[in-house]
Amino acid sequence: MPVPARTIHWKVLIFVLVWLFSAVYLGMNLNKGWVSTDEGTLGESAERVLHGQMPHRDFDDPYTGGLAYIDAGIFKLFGINLFWLRLFLFAFFITWVPAVYALARQFLTPWPAAAVTLVAVAWSVPNYPAAVPSWFNLFFATFGTLALAKYIRRPTVYWLLLAGLCGGLSFLMKSVALYYIAAALLFFVYREQSLSRNAAAAPLRTPVYVTFVTLSVAIFVVALIKLVFAVGGVPEYLHFVFPGLAVALLLAARERVPSTVSSWCRFKALFQMVGPFLLASAVPIIVFFIFYWHHGALRALMDGLFVAPFRRLFMTRIPPNGLIFEYPSVIGVLLIVETAKLRGQPRRVLSIFLVALAALVLLTSRTLDISYIIALQSAWSAIPVLALITIFVLLRKSEATEFVSEGDQYLFLLFAVTALFGLIQFPYSTPGYFWYVAPLGALLAAGLLSRFSHPPRTILYAAFAFYVLFAMFVIQPHYIGSRYHIDFDSTPLNLPRAGPLRVSKVEAAEFEELVPFVRNVAGQNQIFAGPDSPEVYFFAGLPNKTPFLFDSLRESRDYEREVQSFFDSSDSIKVAVLNDTLGTATRQLLILRPLVVSRFPHSRKIGRFTVYWRP
Repeated sequence: MPVPARTIHWKVLIFVLVWLFSAVYLGMNLNKGWVSTDEGTLGESAERVLHGQMPHRDFDDPYTGGLAYIDAGIFKLFGINLFWLRLFLFAFFITWVPAVYALARQFLTPWPAAAVTLVAVAWSVPNYPAAVPSWFNLFFATFGTLALAKYIRRPTVYWLLLAGLCGGLSFLMKSVALYYIAAALLFFVYREQSLSRNAAAAPLRTPVYVTFVTLSVAIFVVALIKLVFAVGGVPEYLHFVFPGLAVALLLAARERVPSTVSSWCRFKALFQMVGPFLLASAVPIIVFFIFYWHHGALRALMDGLFVAPFRRLFMTRIPPNGLIFEYPSVIGVLLIVETAKLRGQPRRVLSIFLVALAALVLLTSRTLDISYIIALQSAWSAIPVLALITIFVLLRKSEATEFVSEGDQYLFLLFAVTALFGLIQFPYSTPGYFWYVAPLGALLAAGLLSRFSHPPRTILYAAFAFYVLFAMFVIQPHYIGSRYHIDFDSTPLNLPRAGPLRVSKVEAAEFEELVPFVRNVAGQNQIFAGPDSPEVYFFAGLPNKTPFLFDSLRESRDYEREVQSFFDSSDSIKVAVLNDTLGTATRQLLILRPLVVSRFPHSRKIGRFTVYWRP
């Protein structure tokens, strides 16, 4: 039956309004929010590539290196300015918003889908619009998940190839794309299980295939534990092992239901999905590897991608919050479920109470630490809770007669992608890293809420408003409770390479004094800046002759030897800039200070930096 034109127009209008709001909201914040080291890393990596260097071969790159080549191309076309990189991020963002909306529309009507999209937007790029690789990982994971969702409804190879290509391109940005690829492979196992039990035939034993699945998910769980084991405590196991473990247990439990086809047919069905997906994923990665092999840098690339990251686990760890911070999420879920069970006057009374309580928390979240923590943690700690609920929902249907359900497959797909992509927060678990997975968490939560036969609409509308307003008016302006108000973006940074970026008043004064002074005393000579100070090289427009971007990611012994050799062999260095901030680079700073002080007799303190020079 044809859909009336008027209905189509309203659906299109809803999407257009969401899209325009999202674009305007990010546009208003595109020049705000920065971390100087991140900006320096992006800028210096791109500039070094522009001058013929290669990531991993000529300098340490904490990422894969693909984005450095893209950024170098942007600099070549438009000039060396950080804001061009943010405009590239903006272009990707406005293609990502329709993908989020399209995913939400797989199980929601237009208005709820619009609400979920706005929550995803508010908890993502506008909070930190630097063009870092993790945003592109999120974008490609969303595009790939949408392609797989389309495959559920229309199983053609095209969607598998597109989903795989998203994984491969994402890997070129940052190797955490492997989490999305792993989630897709687990989804294929789930889908094959559903297909193998849908035929109207007698049950068959498939011990070979069952053994294969059991061993595969066991290896997956061991890999998760091994990833976290070296530095992990209880919070890491809860946030980064438990969600993936829940996915694995669900797949293993579903094998209790007998198949109706042979092991050979099951293997064939699985590899008909896995093959095209992995092939498409491999193409951009292989091309990138061949490019490095051609330049004699394949070994350096492999070390940078698969060896160095594990050395860094001990240097950059920030654990998630403890178990007590799970309470806001757990209590919130229980209240929604209990409200859904009620009818009539009891539901209305409880709904009014909960809406009033949410309003109180929201209105006081900029002045009371407890309100801020409750609001933030109810979202930040939600993924383990959502994982537990999802496995309960899907296990209840594991023995249903009608085993194939598009809705179940959508839900498992979102579950697997959210659970594994949440590993992007490991080992550096801060709210800033939660933004990279929060949109996927919002979609998973919406998928679960869509399962209610009589959803508590008042509560859900209030929850939508709460999380959008909290993100826009509490998180985005960078308020942290009653005792802290961090100034992130009050002042334009008047440096040629910074474009219209706005930073704190303190940082603006710091860099506007530091950069001209360093350029003046250095003249045409080399400088050294460290530890973890790529922004000094970039904003000063002076070359970095060392391989270091993040000194803190180097082993202390190797770093001391390399720095000693560098100073001994570089008589042309007239200026050294030390970042005196004690953080993850404390050991490197202790190594540098005696080397620098003994060689450069003059010094001047500028903000967190000390400039040393000699005639």
